[in-house]
Amino acid sequence: MRLSWRKPAPLNWWAAREAQYTTAAPLLGGASITLLGLVITDRDKFRWPDPALLALALTALFMVVAVVWGVRSRQYLYSRGDVEAWWGPLSEMSANRREELIRDQRRHYSKWIRLAGRADFCYSSGLLCLATGSSLALAPPAHAAAPAWRWLAAGTTAAPVVVVLLVWAVPRMDNVIRTWQADDHDST
Repeated sequence: MRLSWRKPAPLNWWAAREAQYTTAAPLLGGASITLLGLVITDRDKFRWPDPALLALALTALFMVVAVVWGVRSRQYLYSRGDVEAWWGPLSEMSANRREELIRDQRRHYSKWIRLAGRADFCYSSGLLCLATGSSLALAPPAHAAAPAWRWLAAGTTAAPVVVVLLVWAVPRMDNVIRTWQADDHDST
């Protein structure tokens, strides 16, 4: 079997990820730190300052870790063209050397996928925490005179969190229910 080079699909997927970890995650992490400072200094103006602080602190942590994993993963993604730019034309190499470089690239590509997956998990978790923290910060304090607009804003930012959790949790709950039903059916 002849080894082949691995490539991301779609081909510009790595560029989108790189922008996510070098631009979006630092900006969102910085925004969460700014909001943390606001909640800390004006905690009496928030209905649930402590849960909001926790969610925003987790946002900052997840975004920083996403940057670390994202940047760390990038060193393992390179193409055949990158190899040729460094080592010279593949056509001028021995078959053994070409195979070795392909195996190295395939192994590195797998490592890139793993590390970038960790970065994706942290980035997505940070987005959920940011939406949660924002929603908690937007909920009007108990003494607010006309809180309808703030409740609407809080609900709007909470909606993506609820949707994502339902999309993630419902299939898993369905599996749990099926398992319970199968267990009940087997025991009767």
